[in-house]
Amino acid sequence: MAASLVLADGSRLPLGAEERVGLTVQANNLLKVNSVQSDYSSTLTVADTPEVRAALEQAQHGPALTQLPYQLLPCTLEAGSLEVLPNAVAIVEQHEAGKGFQAQVVGGNEPFYAAIQDKKLQELSFPESTEHDWLHAQAVTGAAHTSWEQGYVYDLYDRGKGGPAEGDKLHLFTDDVFPSVYVRAVWEQLFAESGYHWAGPLPELFDRLLLPTTVMAGYGEEFRKARKLRAGIGPGNAQYGNAYEGREESVFTVPYDSVDAKYAYADPTAKGVYNPVTRSWKALEPCYINASALTNVIIDSPYGSGRAQLFFYMGSKELTGGTLIESKKNGGHTTVSPSVNLNRFLLQAGDELHVRIKLSPGEGLLAKWGFEAFNSAVYAVNGTVLTLDNFTVEVLPDFPPGGRIRLQDLLPDLSQQDFVKAIIGLFGLTQQTDPYTRTVRFTPTGPALAAALSQAPDWQPRIDADEPAPRLFHLPGVAQQNWFRWKKDETNPDGASELGNGFLACNDTTLERTRDALTLPWAATAISESGLLLLPTYKVREGEVSVEIVYDEKRRPFFRRRGTAVVTPVYDKQTPAPRLVVQGFQTRTVTLEDGQSSAVIQPRVSTFAGLDFAADLLPTYYQHLRAVYARPLILKPSVRLSAQQVMDFSQLQPVWLEKEGSYFYCNKIDNWEEADASTPVELLRLTF
Repeated sequence: MAASLVLADGSRLPLGAEERVGLTVQANNLLKVNSVQSDYSSTLTVADTPEVRAALEQAQHGPALTQLPYQLLPCTLEAGSLEVLPNAVAIVEQHEAGKGFQAQVVGGNEPFYAAIQDKKLQELSFPESTEHDWLHAQAVTGAAHTSWEQGYVYDLYDRGKGGPAEGDKLHLFTDDVFPSVYVRAVWEQLFAESGYHWAGPLPELFDRLLLPTTVMAGYGEEFRKARKLRAGIGPGNAQYGNAYEGREESVFTVPYDSVDAKYAYADPTAKGVYNPVTRSWKALEPCYINASALTNVIIDSPYGSGRAQLFFYMGSKELTGGTLIESKKNGGHTTVSPSVNLNRFLLQAGDELHVRIKLSPGEGLLAKWGFEAFNSAVYAVNGTVLTLDNFTVEVLPDFPPGGRIRLQDLLPDLSQQDFVKAIIGLFGLTQQTDPYTRTVRFTPTGPALAAALSQAPDWQPRIDADEPAPRLFHLPGVAQQNWFRWKKDETNPDGASELGNGFLACNDTTLERTRDALTLPWAATAISESGLLLLPTYKVREGEVSVEIVYDEKRRPFFRRRGTAVVTPVYDKQTPAPRLVVQGFQTRTVTLEDGQSSAVIQPRVSTFAGLDFAADLLPTYYQHLRAVYARPLILKPSVRLSAQQVMDFSQLQPVWLEKEGSYFYCNKIDNWEEADASTPVELLRLTF
């Protein structure tokens, strides 16, 4: 049977009659620590037949509108009876009339990364069971979490003002007590949504990794835009009062019932927010808002004056009033524009906001005054057009007490691909994908290779002596010092700039001095004087303090009360880089309050233990790379390999070469073809 590409719908695209299928096998390239590799084919030519052209949506035709050449094409590459690359993806590269389409097929790990391509961590959809409100009771419960299966934990940090000591009191909202998300919970959700499974073994430390919330995620732009209101007053709402009739105070709900776009008004797109009948704005969830209102009123005051004042109300409760405006005394008709503002006001779900106006008599012997209001007119005074009547409400991005917390909203702005690759880099993992079961296996490379040395097969008899075997003494892309780093973060203390970093030395003085082999997307986290990890959301403003006089409780008649000056620093807010920490086993007892409730909690103290490259990660998980760098050598012989041996090949099994007297890591099987007597391989010497 000739070689062919089998598409996901079962259609078979034959390759050219003389086409040879080559396969390169490489799941892990030890010379490129910061990348993940995939098996791939040689460049193949698919026959230029009508059936192939139809299957590829006439991509060779100029006017064709197909997007197929710009997409990964799910397929299986077959050569005879052998599935060379099952459940892979093809990349159509070009077409040449009379010859066909050129394509390359990539399998192994690539289809998994294609499934999560261009997706962010914040696009994950965690189960509703992990959602909760930012309230005291939920935080108390969350502080007791100790397992990744619970999704999150409320743990303690020094956020720049000094961390809580044992026995201290802590305010949930003002002291920024936020949940941290378990890395394992993110990992599980990512794989569940990708359509793939995963298998270990991963280190025990993995289950205790946490992603702390540096700054609580606020409401996004789309969320806020859907709730934004700017309403005016439509026709048919006018109210009048005769100036020559006696009256005291008149109170009206201002009839903001128009959202006509031609007047730059805006209707919220979220259902249930704006009610033109009750002239109110409703909070669908807890939120901070800025609100403002203005209306134009004509006051007729032939005897004395009239007054106008706007107020914000929530139900029957008055929240705040604007400036009281008074008309000219004995001035006849006066146009006034009372207004009111509400800044960073907290509303709970279901709270409704509306505007009232109070019209009342001013100074004068007679309470005879009149008014004209809500007639939707455009007013001008001395040639200046007045601002139109308006009622505006905007939701602020600040996350409010009682707000609904979704775990995805707490995650850093990081792609799902980069997240997986960062965990691979953290533990020096080898990733291997089973194309049939769609299972991605992750294994710490160093410990696995060390454990497999005793079972290493001797490849010496397989070497083809008739083929060249170049011996390279210098490792490409390697330096004398190969650094593994945490992300730089300017908010960290000056002495913590190199915290957690480490390097592996390569014994080759011909190489460049240093290079960065790997940089994680998280910053290292120092320990503050409080014994807690420092997550510096606040920074002291140099040279400024706040002074408050705190008086004693005694009442001393005829004498000045005694007071004490309390000096506190002034802080500026800053945003630390994303962090990765470990949930420890020790606890710290504090009292958590929210102004109404109080409870003693004992959360486990998060640490940076086990995450230092120099002290922990490199010695534990990167001994294989140390073994490659110890006596650098790349050997490139040609080896006799059957189809079954290639299909069963695992890079986690080192090989032995008797003539070399050394173990080697097979870094690549380069363009294996079934018809060839032998295939070039790339072997890296291991000196444990």
